[in-house]
Amino acid sequence: MGLRWRIGGCAFAAALGGCGGPVFETGDASPGGATMDAPASVLADSEASAHAEASSEGGGYGLESGVVGGGDAGNSAGDGALPCAPLTAGATDVYVDKTFSGMPQYGSAGCPFTTITQGTSAAATLSGTVTVHVAGGSPALLYDETNVVTVATSVVLLGAGPSSTVIHASGTCGTGTCAVIVSAGGTLEGFTVTDATGSGILALAGIPAPAISNVVASGNEDWGITANGAIELGPNFAANSNGMGGLESPATASGRIHVIGAANSFNDNTSGNGINVDGPAYLLFEGGTANGNGQGIRLAGTPGPAGSPHVITNLTATGNTGPGGLVAYAGQNITLRSSTLLGNTSVGLLYDYENGSVLDIGSTIAGDNVFGGTNSAMNNGKAGLRLCAIPAAINAIGDSWSSCAPVQTLVACSGTLPSAYSDIQYTPSASTLTNPVTATSCTTGP
Repeated sequence: MGLRWRIGGCAFAAALGGCGGPVFETGDASPGGATMDAPASVLADSEASAHAEASSEGGGYGLESGVVGGGDAGNSAGDGALPCAPLTAGATDVYVDKTFSGMPQYGSAGCPFTTITQGTSAAATLSGTVTVHVAGGSPALLYDETNVVTVATSVVLLGAGPSSTVIHASGTCGTGTCAVIVSAGGTLEGFTVTDATGSGILALAGIPAPAISNVVASGNEDWGITANGAIELGPNFAANSNGMGGLESPATASGRIHVIGAANSFNDNTSGNGINVDGPAYLLFEGGTANGNGQGIRLAGTPGPAGSPHVITNLTATGNTGPGGLVAYAGQNITLRSSTLLGNTSVGLLYDYENGSVLDIGSTIAGDNVFGGTNSAMNNGKAGLRLCAIPAAINAIGDSWSSCAPVQTLVACSGTLPSAYSDIQYTPSASTLTNPVTATSCTTGP
């Protein structure tokens, strides 16, 4: 048997002092000989080894647990120690753990950086897609960064989950401040993000769109997240209890706002809206909640190219105190499916017709939307559906109301809403139009 060893890229003295110690390989001297573990005593007093063992037992890197091996994982010792070596030009993984106290800090698995800024800065110098693994803990590890965290193109910033890994930061983002900037082609996953003086996340415009999932952007002074262009958001995204609102798409933004999966929430932004679209961006919403806001979802921008429709599915909007759970101004084109709009102070859905805009709540197939029910305490305060300047009759196939057929009341859009509840309140663009909603196959809701 022969002994082969090397020192993981560190100077010999540094290696013995805190770089994880020598990384040993033992094996047969003959060609093709099998390898065996080095004696445990060799690495017993290494700070990096202790760090590796703690990471593998809980918290650690990644979303599910355990340590995710780096590009040099094949060089780790047999007893589970992580490699300590400088990052190579071809590295695809960078590691960060604020609890690591050893030296040096290379950003490799055995000698991680201690700040996220170090990790993202190193990743930005590498080629191809690079994942920055940020360790979490229980209770959560708080990374209190000194400036905004920037996720560059082709960088995946990967935390251990929102309950385990928290970013608190603040730096210049356009005209304000935010905690994290995600560039086009960048990915943010597995964090809680907060900025006590500004917004949580700024997603920049570009192709491919920034991707953000399994992230909580809550408790920020301004917006939870601002999307300056298209964005891939979710699953498991939350923008709750922010000072200005949950998600903002400003007037200058365009492209698709894609809310993916069902477990998303835009709740309790009491001074603003859960989702606010002021420009030509269009919303593709697959599922989630917009509860307890001023307005749940507000769509008010100029419709995009070819009147790109907002497609909203599996939305629950309740407890919103402003004009509605879902409000649409300036002639939006909307397809609404399998959504429940109940318990809002005013109305479930407020829709303004302009310039031939189209509202589809079940035009040719069942909408499966719930606008009202037989339990009056669960209904909206004024109406399930309010239609302003409706030019012609529309179908509402397979929707639920407080009665079937739903009660429809003529109400001026500029006037005060009546105190008596009705399922549908409408103002026609032509005085001859009465009871404009044809509620085929209707049912009564809860």
